[in-house]
Amino acid sequence: MTARETYIENMKRELDELNDQLSSFETKVTHARQDARDRCAAELAQLRRHSQAAIAKWERLQASGEASWHQWVSDMDHSRDTFIQAFHDFRARL
Repeated sequence: MTARETYIENMKRELDELNDQLSSFETKVTHARQDARDRCAAELAQLRRHSQAAIAKWERLQASGEASWHQWVSDMDHSRDTFIQAFHDFRARL
C-alpha cells in the first residue's frame, strides 16, 4: 500500500468515526427537552457543515493522482482539524 493510499484510508476512518459520534449526539439531542434541542440544532448544523467540507476535501484527495496528492494533505489536515475542534467544543457544551 502506498503512502497516499494509507493516508486516504486513515483519513476516511477518522472522518467516519467522527460522523458516527456526531450521529450519536444528534440522537441524544432528539431525546432532550425542546429548549435544549433548539439550542443544539444550530451547533449540530454547523458540525454537519464541517463534516461535509472535510468529506469534500477527502473526495478531492482520493481523486488526486499519485503525483499530486501531497498538495491536498495540508488542506485535508486543516479541514479535519477544524471539524475535530468544532466537535470537541460542542461535546464540551453538552
